[in-house]
Amino acid sequence: MSTVNDMIKESVNRMFSQQVGKEVLDQVEAGVWPGELWQLVEESGFSQMLSTGSGDVEDGWQNAYPVFHASGFYRLPLPLAETIIANALLGLAGLAPQDGPMTLAQQDSRLTLRVEGDCLVLNGAVASVPWARFVKRMVIVGRVGTQRVLGLVETAARGLRILPAENIAGEPRDRVSFHNTRCSEYAGWGEDLPDAPVTLFCALARAAMMVGAVQSVLQQSVEYANDRVQFGKPIGTYQAIQQALAIVAGEVACARTATLAACQAATLIPSVFDVAVAKIRAGQAAGVAANIAHQVHGAFGFTHEHTLHYATRRLWSWRAEYGAESIWAADLGRQAIEHGGDKFWSALVTRQP
Repeated sequence: MSTVNDMIKESVNRMFSQQVGKEVLDQVEAGVWPGELWQLVEESGFSQMLSTGSGDVEDGWQNAYPVFHASGFYRLPLPLAETIIANALLGLAGLAPQDGPMTLAQQDSRLTLRVEGDCLVLNGAVASVPWARFVKRMVIVGRVGTQRVLGLVETAARGLRILPAENIAGEPRDRVSFHNTRCSEYAGWGEDLPDAPVTLFCALARAAMMVGAVQSVLQQSVEYANDRVQFGKPIGTYQAIQQALAIVAGEVACARTATLAACQAATLIPSVFDVAVAKIRAGQAAGVAANIAHQVHGAFGFTHEHTLHYATRRLWSWRAEYGAESIWAADLGRQAIEHGGDKFWSALVTRQP
């Protein structure tokens, strides 16, 4: 880790630990946008972590990792990961980074794109768009015929409608519809760039966020086990509880190693192989950690007054976003079959398909 990375880690953890608490999380779930918190985050420069003009691109994902990790650990109720990635994709397409909160989506069968003159026009809809109701702009990546394009659309644009929805953590995952909606800017998306960049980039960000949330779950469980007295002594002294928490600690170590390795190996565009491994391992850790944490906490951990659910509900949600473990595992399996058995070992040890 570099000195810059350590400085980022210290700065982001100090800010989030001071600014993100139960009151803010409850307000956001009630539909209140934490404007002051966003302003602090944006002024810190965190929203430009992967922008091509923000510094040394070679360390982009490595330096962004502490920001994504802290976002998960403190359950940051902001579209920071989405904004970081949206600005990164804008830079890769040759467009300027933007101020303010942003979100992004990958074109699917429900959305059509066409070019009219010098404008990219959108029709259709995309579902489960993070934080759409609160952001100013949205990045769309898709195709017009055989041409790959990236568009930037204002959420206040004519013909754009947002239907609010949430994931089980209470985070906005809105449906956005378009009727002849014109993008404010668009550019070609090079053939040398990833085919599904939104999924690829966001999957790695979610993996890092899950590592942070799993570490938060472990910390809360250890503290509770040391404080909760049963039969005259803390439950953390019982071997069964110690073994359960040791399992969670092992999951944290494995998920962190896989995700950090993916970030350290990436420059600006991460490897599909690395992202798949990271998302699979972080998702597995999320399931194990959430189950054990609620077992350790008992009924108390399910109450709204306790803070455990802020992490576990996010873990259950993030695990499914941008490809669950089964989807990424199937992709790895297809890669292994396509390249043949003689290349399997070299691909595994070099992390290159």
